[in-house]
Amino acid sequence: MKRVIIIATGGTIAMKKNDLGESVPAVSGRELLQSVPDLANIAACEVVEFSNVASCNMDPQTLVKLSAVVQQCLADPGIAGIVITHGTDTLEETAFFLELTIEDKRPIILTAAQRDASEADSDGPRNIKNAVRVATDPDAMDRGVMVLLNEEIHCARYVTKAHTSSVASFNSGPFGLLGYCDVDRINWYHPHKAGRFFALPEKVPKVIPLLVFTGMESSILRHLISQGTEGFVLEAFGRGNMPPELENGIEWACQKGIPIVITSRSPDGRVLPIYAYPGGGARLKKLGCIFSEGLSTAKSRLLLMLALSVTRDFAEIQAIFSQEVAL
Repeated sequence: MKRVIIIATGGTIAMKKNDLGESVPAVSGRELLQSVPDLANIAACEVVEFSNVASCNMDPQTLVKLSAVVQQCLADPGIAGIVITHGTDTLEETAFFLELTIEDKRPIILTAAQRDASEADSDGPRNIKNAVRVATDPDAMDRGVMVLLNEEIHCARYVTKAHTSSVASFNSGPFGLLGYCDVDRINWYHPHKAGRFFALPEKVPKVIPLLVFTGMESSILRHLISQGTEGFVLEAFGRGNMPPELENGIEWACQKGIPIVITSRSPDGRVLPIYAYPGGGARLKKLGCIFSEGLSTAKSRLLLMLALSVTRDFAEIQAIFSQEVAL
């Protein structure tokens, strides 16, 4: 029987309601496995209790530690795959960080629940079972880090949480599902294309994401740089345009060697330097801004952190982003 390691990190999947009806951490990884009685017929599962916290606690340094734990588990050649139970709020960020830092062909699947363990219709047990099924499927090899909820399998690069509470909250937009976990078999739709891998940094660079708003002033950037910010991800309008008031601050930051990555608040589509009016993307590109092209703000922050651990050259960082999105 194949061996699968379950790494428990917490989240709604490991929560129960207290006396006030509020969901709080309450269930260990071993207890989660006990909620799936037929799991032993699929794989020999071993549990690693990493943490039991809401996913809003998964800061960059914790992601580094989690990636290191996953790599330690994969050092055992007898392990068929890894399943990570996680909160839904930042699951897509953790999945993408692992995608960027783990170079192994064996399946790594993150799963979660939108309904806590005390609810009669909790989606946690079914998601865990399906994740273990994927981890033991021979065709799951070399597909990168995956996210599985509601029978749907997503690629870490494209998946996002699109609904606050639905069990079908995750989607991959125009890129589509990686596969579907049906009752009789797992159907795979697309091959995985590996991007660049990064060694885990000893110190994670400080990158701040900011939502751009009309009338936003450059003083915000100057203040954050004075507090040690090493890079920005600015979530702009449309194709990558900003208020003209930001141009001076952006030019000043770029001249100081602080990279600024531009994303869009529009969920789909690429950002490109097309518009040449004050605050337009074409002018921002000439000032030195890096265009994420289509990667989300949250994932662009993680990619910029890792890029800064290997280079400070704006052109090289742009190439890293362009390669990642083009896959």
